[in-house]
Amino acid sequence: MKRLSVFAMSLAFVAAASVAVAQDRPVTTTRLSDKLYLLSVDEDNYSTNSLAFVGSDGVLLVDTQDAQDAPALRAAVDALGGGPVRYIINTHRHTEHIGGNTAFGTDPVIIAHALVPARLRRGAYLFAEIPDAALPDITVADSLTLFFNGEPVRIVALPGSHDDNEIIVHFTASKLVHLSSLVNGFNFPSVDSDGDALRFPELVERAMALLPHDVRIISGHSPRGEHRAGTWADLRPYHDMMVRTIEIVRGGLAQGRDVAAMQRDSVLREYGSYARSYVGENGWINTLATRLQRRPGAPIPAPLFTALHETYRSQGAAAAVARYSQLRRDHPTEYAFGPNIMLIVAMTLSSHEHFQDAVTFLEGQVREYPDAPVASAAYFYLAQAQQRLGNLDAARRACQRSLELNPGFAPATALLAELNRR
Repeated sequence: MKRLSVFAMSLAFVAAASVAVAQDRPVTTTRLSDKLYLLSVDEDNYSTNSLAFVGSDGVLLVDTQDAQDAPALRAAVDALGGGPVRYIINTHRHTEHIGGNTAFGTDPVIIAHALVPARLRRGAYLFAEIPDAALPDITVADSLTLFFNGEPVRIVALPGSHDDNEIIVHFTASKLVHLSSLVNGFNFPSVDSDGDALRFPELVERAMALLPHDVRIISGHSPRGEHRAGTWADLRPYHDMMVRTIEIVRGGLAQGRDVAAMQRDSVLREYGSYARSYVGENGWINTLATRLQRRPGAPIPAPLFTALHETYRSQGAAAAVARYSQLRRDHPTEYAFGPNIMLIVAMTLSSHEHFQDAVTFLEGQVREYPDAPVASAAYFYLAQAQQRLGNLDAARRACQRSLELNPGFAPATALLAELNRR
């Protein structure tokens, strides 16, 4: 989430990471059929959804949650009594979909899109230092059919909207499909820098053509607590919403209105029901406007994550933060700067329990961008990291600052209440 709109992508990453350092989040198991189980982890204001396909051949698992949730996911899978996990299918490369891969040992065969290995060796993933054992054994560029538990499981590449490395997993006899992040629980989606917001209508249309009308739909994320399947009939209004919201924002830009004006006038108010998850109306306006304003052939700035990681590995977190400041001062047009870069690095480090280094990056973040829209989130994650280090007074101060910047930020409110009880 590095190049398109640094702010829009930061919100997408923060939403995807959610409270990544939170502990003991339960896995909710929902039986969908005699072979299929929905395994959901409720995060801040959305759920992340895995599927377990259980039968005589063993277990096939679609997505493995974040690393912190992997032990709970493994316990939930073991409780199904289906035996060992034989296959893991990752619908795309984001951390809450691949983070638990290694929790199931080295025996499962991992399947993912053909671009996933390369995507996990660049950008913020450099700081995750993902082991080879978490990478796919089999990759799919077009489609693949796996015969497992007496059923053809159809894996189809459908990349280009949320990310460029997404696949969908269709359990043909069970009449159920995991649609990755194409529909986002039938809510406004998030878009990675390798995705394209304008391609959602085209790819939803393709999914409608690929899937039978009696299919049930699970997506990578859904509103918190909504542990159920959608239907094929839900795809048409979702597609039409995408088409219409793109038209509205394009029209606003043509009239000379900027993002702030369209957000102030709530130009997408008639589609407010699609803001039930982690992308609201304002976020979707910003995402669409950023994409629509992108100039064809514009030069792509150098990957800043690579430069920061080189310094981090050789000299440590403080030196990497100092290098960010130096590059921003001396080479402002050569790199993809923005108020989310150090926040993304910190979230990645926190997800791998490098809390002290995360604190260093977050402190650099709020020094560098004290008034950025993501500042409240940065202070919140700083509070979480300090809490994990046992620095409770520092955690309270960071939490209070988060709420000063965004009084309605519910996660910070809840965390401060928890800290004050200790």
